[in-house]
Amino acid sequence: MNARPKILKVNAQEKAYEFVRERILTLSFKPNAHLSAVSLAQTLGMSRTPIREALSRLDQEGLVFKGPSNGFYVRAIRLKEVIDTYRVREALEVEAALEALPLMDSQTLEKLGSLLKESKALIDSPDVAEFLVINRKFHKQIQEATKNDVFSLLMGPIHDRVRLIGAILIRKYAARKREVFNENQDIYLALVKKDPVALESAVRIHVRKAREHATKLLIEDGQQLVISTD
Repeated sequence: MNARPKILKVNAQEKAYEFVRERILTLSFKPNAHLSAVSLAQTLGMSRTPIREALSRLDQEGLVFKGPSNGFYVRAIRLKEVIDTYRVREALEVEAALEALPLMDSQTLEKLGSLLKESKALIDSPDVAEFLVINRKFHKQIQEATKNDVFSLLMGPIHDRVRLIGAILIRKYAARKREVFNENQDIYLALVKKDPVALESAVRIHVRKAREHATKLLIEDGQQLVISTD
């Protein structure tokens, strides 16, 4: 008899979590912005309890933080965190790609090719969010091809930060879209050719380029408020 209210509560919390998380990762909610439980409850048409639970979950994941009077705020990313994130990402993505290589079949390669076509069509589009979603799907497809569930557990939080940093970079540096497409195309071609040396090189170049751009942006752009250098 009590199961249904509990299920509804969980569903409301998940809905609130996904809503806030997606807006943080796409920069709709800016770093250091206050997240009002009252306002979010009104927007989503639910009580404040699942909102607070969702915000607490995001706090544990490092996307928000508690400020004065226990209010929640979007957390800015520090320079060191950017560098550390990309170092860990490089190690994991190289391993995932090499593990996926012998397991690649024609169906998976076809999916990767289709995702590349979709991302290419968005290079000159102002829709940054959709481009990043497709880019994420491309790399997730390679990860899933490993059949290794541990990669999903380890890379989930890392990809959240990568998405956020990627959104910042592309908004500040429009040419990064084409670079990302070209880098992903090199990864795809190495997978098609079953070339582990070219694959490792392509993945490392892709991750290191993003890290270099993010570091340069943080050092040169003292006025931007998206990432903290503290």
